[in-house]
Amino acid sequence: MSSAAAPLAPGPSPVQRLEVLFEEMAELCGQRNAIDGRLVEIVAEIDRDELWGATGARSMTALVAWKTGITPHNADTMLAVARRRDQFPQCTQALSEGRLSLDQVGVIAERVYTAPAHRAPKSRVPSTQRLCADYASLSMLPSAGAPVRTGRYASPSAAASQAVPYRKRRRPAM
Repeated sequence: MSSAAAPLAPGPSPVQRLEVLFEEMAELCGQRNAIDGRLVEIVAEIDRDELWGATGARSMTALVAWKTGITPHNADTMLAVARRRDQFPQCTQALSEGRLSLDQVGVIAERVYTAPAHRAPKSRVPSTQRLCADYASLSMLPSAGAPVRTGRYASPSAAASQAVPYRKRRRPAM
């Protein structure tokens, strides 16, 4: 009996295996994002036509959480995107195409203020459509050696030079 083990056949390197796995993850995430986009459309239709009242659910958030199996917080996010999808068509289109996630579009839908048309010239908020376009075009994995973009500006020094100063709120006197 020989105790010598047979040599292992050379297989793909760990880096190659990771590349394959990351490609599959990206494909699956894109599909999940597209599914979330369709769910947002369904939720928007149910909310718009007020069909949820016939279900016995106490709120639209409760209905979405119940029927999709997601948490009430995530249901609130989905509902926020559904209710503001006409204000952010580029974002919801990117969601439906799988380029943005529900979480990414949810941050925009829940937190971006859109000024009424009569206040638009006075608004300091950048164009939300431009924000969505910029956000959708960001790469999830920066190229080697490139600075990581965390927002509109590529580096902290550029952001600091063009930032709007922060004003502290004064507490009311008691």
